[in-house]
Amino acid sequence: MRITVIKSDQKGIKALEFGRSKLLLTSMLTLTVVVGAIAATHFLTRWSLQQDLVSEAAIEQWQQELVTQKAELAEAKKASDAQVQALSSRLATMQAHILRLDAAGSRLVAQAGIDDEFGFGQTPAIGGPSESEYAVKATYADVSYSLDRLENSIQAKEQELSALEALIFDREISAEQEISGRPIAKGWLSSPYGNRADPFTGKRDWHPGIDFAALSGSDVVATAAGVVTTVERKNGYGTFVEISHGDGYTTRYGHNKTVLVKKGDIVEKGQVIAKVGSTGRSTGPHVHYEITRNGKTLNPYKFLK
Repeated sequence: MRITVIKSDQKGIKALEFGRSKLLLTSMLTLTVVVGAIAATHFLTRWSLQQDLVSEAAIEQWQQELVTQKAELAEAKKASDAQVQALSSRLATMQAHILRLDAAGSRLVAQAGIDDEFGFGQTPAIGGPSESEYAVKATYADVSYSLDRLENSIQAKEQELSALEALIFDREISAEQEISGRPIAKGWLSSPYGNRADPFTGKRDWHPGIDFAALSGSDVVATAAGVVTTVERKNGYGTFVEISHGDGYTTRYGHNKTVLVKKGDIVEKGQVIAKVGSTGRSTGPHVHYEITRNGKTLNPYKFLK
């Protein structure tokens, strides 16, 4: 078998002839190239698929890591929110304590009658130079520690102010309970304490109080704060009022025309408790005024001023 190939170019026409052996060699070479190409394509395809499989596994791993990181971020945010909420709650509590301190301070200033140089209820006036190069950003631990110290300080100051307020209040109560002054607003001393001539018999007799003459119907006032223990018609005293002031002290008011308080009432110092009268054993409108301690009469003179 012979194959003739005619090739035309500038140099003319050439004829190439292939014999059986050449044709067989050529065919084998062509087949080898085709098979090699197919094999290369197959291996390249498998390699590409394997690369794709590795990429999918990596993507799946990355996705799992993202899910884990999102969960950790959510937990961190939850913990951060809880810390912020705790700080907010503590700040609210301390603000309430500070408001209480302001109220207590204002009451103390008013009770003591002094100028409010501390400015209770107002924002403190503070200042200073701009931030220095040594300023350090505060951490959560720093803030929490500072709040602990501030809270302890506020509680201590609150207790101190409460104790001081109680002390001032006790002093005010003591001052109110201290017996002093006269039992009438207008009038004059008409009979002394101690031995005197009885106005009805003329005999020498003991007078356990002092008498203040005044216009009928004028005010009778309590000489100290206390509790009304007796309101009754008493032999010799007429319409009678007794007030207890604590520590064994009592004051007694006799010959009243009318009484404006009742047993169990709490009265203030200077409060009108009755009206001047002449009931009982009396020669005219006046107040019989006695002071006793543990049942024993005392000389009212030293309590008048």
